[in-house]
Amino acid sequence: MYDNFKAMAGYGNFMWIWALISYVVGAVSLYKIGQKAVVRKPWVAFIPVLQFIVYLHVIDKSGWAIFLLLIPVINIVLLIIWAVKFYLAFSVKTVLIVLSIIIPIINMITMLVVAFSSKYTYAKTNRFAS
Repeated sequence: MYDNFKAMAGYGNFMWIWALISYVVGAVSLYKIGQKAVVRKPWVAFIPVLQFIVYLHVIDKSGWAIFLLLIPVINIVLLIIWAVKFYLAFSVKTVLIVLSIIIPIINMITMLVVAFSSKYTYAKTNRFAS
């Protein structure tokens, strides 16, 4: 029985480490993407909940739109629509957009590639540019 608790504790530690890695990768990616899109304050990407504001500004949505995510079912639909708009703003291929929406690890990798690759440039304008 003790071995089960020990194994569960190891799994919990892994989840904390994975959450920290996901946060850092996501924050750095959003920061670089915010810089590419010339968003006014891309450093907000490092503040845990507020980082989604940079994401919204890239697709030319107000930060107040984050409150729409509190509505059940609507939040899922909006996240998909916003993800498509986000990736289309950088001319990402449709297949990669679909895979990014379905598989979270592909989304993380795609965000990194969009952030650090010179192949992807911001193709739109937004009212939140500096």
